Amino acid sequence: MKNKYCLLLIALISFSCNLRKPSIDTVQRTKMEIVDPVRHYYPILRGSELTSSYKFYNRGNQPLIIYDVQASCGCIDVNFPSNSIGKNDFGFITVDYDSAKNIGYVEFYITIVANTEKDVFNVLKFDLNVVTSPHYTKDYEEIYLDRRKAKLAEGIEGDLTQQGYDVPEESKTVR
Repeated sequence: MKNKYCLLLIALISFSCNLRKPSIDTVQRTKMEIVDPVRHYYPILRGSELTSSYKFYNRGNQPLIIYDVQASCGCIDVNFPSNSIGKNDFGFITVDYDSAKNIGYVEFYITIVANTEKDVFNVLKFDLNVVTSPHYTKDYEEIYLDRRKAKLAEGIEGDLTQQGYDVPEESKTVR
């Protein structure tokens, strides 16, 4: 029984070593070409989402390995290929932007860490205007009060203006 566990452990370790990406310092460099890396989008309504895909090519002789893709804002989710891209092959980096927290002109940068010749970092950029609804725009106090009422409604029964602790009569101390 112990032999089966040891054999399973050795197989798992050897398989996981093959899945590991090589170090960026030991890998040979290649060229990366990004199609339209700087984009300007039309205005969108606050709370809308924007999905964009950036196509890139490996123009070098070595496989292109993308180690990491980092966005300049937490409101952006990035998906990128985890396997290497062969010579003259292409891949996509998909960016999902949620505009719920922004108003006005916004500009974002996406940094790509890969085994490229000139720089280890390549940068994508997009910008747009986030506008509010022309029919009605809540100010910050209204948004705050709505959120506060929603949180209070979870824990308090009855009138929301009664925000103190409810102490039973028998536990009150008379002095």
